[in-house]
Amino acid sequence: MFRKFTFGALASTALALASLPASAGDVRVMSFGGATNLPIWVAQEKGFFEKEGVRLTFKMTTGSIEQISEFYKGNFDIISTAFDNIVAYTEGQSDIPLPGPADMFAFVGIHGGMNTLMTRPEIKSYADIKGQTVAVDALKSGYGIVLYQILQTKGGLAFGKDYKAISVGNTDKRLDAMREKKAVAAIIGAPTDMDAQREGFTALADAAVELGAYQGSALVARRGWAKDHDADMLAFVRATAAAQDYIFANKADAVAVLMKNTRGLKQDDAEKLYARLIGPGGLSPHAAIDVKGVETVLKIRETYGEPLKKMGLVSKYVDTTYYERAMARK
Repeated sequence: MFRKFTFGALASTALALASLPASAGDVRVMSFGGATNLPIWVAQEKGFFEKEGVRLTFKMTTGSIEQISEFYKGNFDIISTAFDNIVAYTEGQSDIPLPGPADMFAFVGIHGGMNTLMTRPEIKSYADIKGQTVAVDALKSGYGIVLYQILQTKGGLAFGKDYKAISVGNTDKRLDAMREKKAVAAIIGAPTDMDAQREGFTALADAAVELGAYQGSALVARRGWAKDHDADMLAFVRATAAAQDYIFANKADAVAVLMKNTRGLKQDDAEKLYARLIGPGGLSPHAAIDVKGVETVLKIRETYGEPLKKMGLVSKYVDTTYYERAMARK
């Protein structure tokens, strides 16, 4: 079963609004699909954005290359993306060069790597992947390097030697690549990974379990925009943190919001998904950046980034001052 995520009237106007200049209180966000958007949905549903004066435009991306391109065109103010993408683009290790200065930074944590290494039904072990092709969003960034790391540490498989990779885009496109036999393995996000298992695909590994502390996705802004929209930044942090707290404290409401925004999601699956969201590798408590998780990302990037280089300090990619100020003003 293939699911699409719905956002009511907001989604229907997102494309038109995205091209308009943002005014005070207007914040345009582009995210990947999946259940880890629950904090955004809850903040909308429960009025946390409204309370903070934020008028949100929300749109999904087909992949990180499109997302970064739109971000740098000024069509979006904040993106929800794999933290590794920030590092890869900042360090010149991404699939495409940045069209402007490397001025992105993470300021809110979303989740700790809530993804599954899925394989085609006939692939039952790491050994079966040898000599095959895997699907990733982008070859040099994001959860692609998570896949490479797991295959290396768990299966002894070296990227570029024991298997090859193709870049296809987001979770849905990666699953389609496996359905069409263009690839045998991919990192798949929730709840699409649950659908894949029902189709007979194999859940070979839980990324959160294999990686330990890991900063999965984060909210990201550009320094110039953030400086010029200080009030919007603080308001967005407060609304997101309030939503994360609400999710951990209110299971029934959180499950209801999940079901409302995920077409075809039944109660049992929604409750299983909720348990994953508040468990290891799930949503970041109080929306805080996981510094140890950031350090894990940097360590992995030093292994797989091209060209190989030493990563910078955490502060090169993360600015916690907006978070700290926002929490102090609650």
